[in-house]
Amino acid sequence: MEASNISPRRLHIQPHSPSISRNTAVILLGPKLVGLGKIMEANSLPRKSCDLCYNRKIKCDGQKPRCSNCIAYDVECKHTAPSRRSKPKSQRNRNAADVDEIKLLRSEVQHLRTQLDQHTVQQSKEQAAPLNSRQNMATVEAGFAPVEYEPTDDYESTTPMGLPPLEQAMSLLGVFLTNFNSVLPLFNDDALLRLFGECYATLPQQRDPVEWAAINVVLALACQHMPEDTSYPWGSARPRSYYIDKYLNQAQSVVSTVMLGQIRLLNIQVLVGMIMVLQTAHDVTPALILISATIRLAHKISLHNRAGSAHLDPVDRIQHSRVFWLAYILDKDISLRAGQPSLQLDDDVDLDLPSDIPLDGDNKGDTAGVIVTANGNAKMNYFLMRVHLANIEGGVYDFLYSTRSLKRSPEERSLAMESIATALEKWQESIPPEFLADVVTSNTINNPAMAGFFCVLHAASLACITHINRAHAWNKQWLKGLRDHGRGTETLQLPPKWEQLVGQARAYALLFSETWSSEAWFNWMTSCSYTSSMVLMTTNNLFHPQHENIQQDVHLVDAALIWLNGAVKHIHQEETERLLALCSEVVRKVQQKRAEALSEEFSGGRFVNFLEHA
Repeated sequence: MEASNISPRRLHIQPHSPSISRNTAVILLGPKLVGLGKIMEANSLPRKSCDLCYNRKIKCDGQKPRCSNCIAYDVECKHTAPSRRSKPKSQRNRNAADVDEIKLLRSEVQHLRTQLDQHTVQQSKEQAAPLNSRQNMATVEAGFAPVEYEPTDDYESTTPMGLPPLEQAMSLLGVFLTNFNSVLPLFNDDALLRLFGECYATLPQQRDPVEWAAINVVLALACQHMPEDTSYPWGSARPRSYYIDKYLNQAQSVVSTVMLGQIRLLNIQVLVGMIMVLQTAHDVTPALILISATIRLAHKISLHNRAGSAHLDPVDRIQHSRVFWLAYILDKDISLRAGQPSLQLDDDVDLDLPSDIPLDGDNKGDTAGVIVTANGNAKMNYFLMRVHLANIEGGVYDFLYSTRSLKRSPEERSLAMESIATALEKWQESIPPEFLADVVTSNTINNPAMAGFFCVLHAASLACITHINRAHAWNKQWLKGLRDHGRGTETLQLPPKWEQLVGQARAYALLFSETWSSEAWFNWMTSCSYTSSMVLMTTNNLFHPQHENIQQDVHLVDAALIWLNGAVKHIHQEETERLLALCSEVVRKVQQKRAEALSEEFSGGRFVNFLEHA
């Protein structure tokens, strides 16, 4: 695979303004909802029956302000739903009015994006200090406890294929486009706006199940990636996990239709979106099963081959490619996390990598996936970097853990390990210094939502290097060697480039402690690498109890132990409990060694010299 040229993208930065409330969203959208109104009006026909009488198929007397039936049922008398759905217009007959509608919809979302940008600038200033001490990590254990909430009167859909009120959906759509889709472009913005408009202009019972599922996936991802400490636009007190599960469950309720019906790009987008939500769980089995089916369906419409989209216009062709690469990332990443082979073969892929090539001649370029620092001096194509890293993740499994690799000679395995290690080093060197793990949060302070993406990126990178060096937190041989070395029964052989490996572990531990929260969407995706970083720093402290970063590393290890103790209480796994016990044992050994070294120092000549010069 060849890398494509990357053109710069500058993130839009606004001064601080309050967070978006329900009234603010209505004010923002009110006069501009004419765009959606036109779509709805085009699909509506006049009728005399009110909504209640029409839906219950009873005769309406048409009295004003409320008909007799509405008075009897004590409900508001409304005429909002269309009597029947009009036939969709052919794409080739769309006129300039359709383009205007899209522009109006885009302006609505841009207003929401501006509000979100303004809010996140202030929010970034209020971020808590890094959790790199016992005091700061004292609340971590409580973060694993289930969140209790009081029932609220926010929207609860009881109608099949129902959707939340439009102002709520548009607010969440703004979050999705700004905090997720701009980094991992699952949808084309214009196509998604049109999809929302057409779906809301249709009666629930007449909605396309795949389109309805797509909207629910978007809403679930929006709730998942909503900035920390941001209240919902409709003032709900429920935790975001409630809404994530709600929208995901609704999308999953029609998954058989999505997978067994006529397969088009939207079907794949729905499945990829579902997997992106499911991959954040502690158990990746559902995501692993679904990604396998998704890859098969992507092959069915030749999403992995440029010939499959050759007949499309450039915009649609680019979107087809993006969706495939997102599925590719998920396939390689989830498979390595699960310790299972991925499904997509690299030799079968015939697509251009994500790029910034202008699509419409306006010289703006395709900036999807490009992240820029707060000062605008550095940029990185995150989407492209994830594709390259996914390729390396696939290589880590194929070269080190696959059945074929186990049949190779030791020399061949050694060469394979060197090859994949070299590829990973080159990938790491391609990361601009401003986006390295220990500084990325301060350099992207204008958009705190990006911190989670970089935590995932560096977690996957650290997972690869620990797998290559057989120093992963779940490698039984590595842990046994550490235990025996701590007890003095055996000498542990450290991996090559040990100091570099420990440095990466330290940087990642800092990033994790700065970004972790009980509701962060990436917690379980990054926790294994965090645990590995703790083991690496603990091992280094055992070997070098007086190294120059010992104080910082001791604090980081202590914080990680507190976190792991909370995780053990939450997941109840014997393997994790044994790991916690081992690390605690080694930490005590490190403390003993440091105490002995300190005692020798003060009982020797240094202490005497200190007194003489005092």
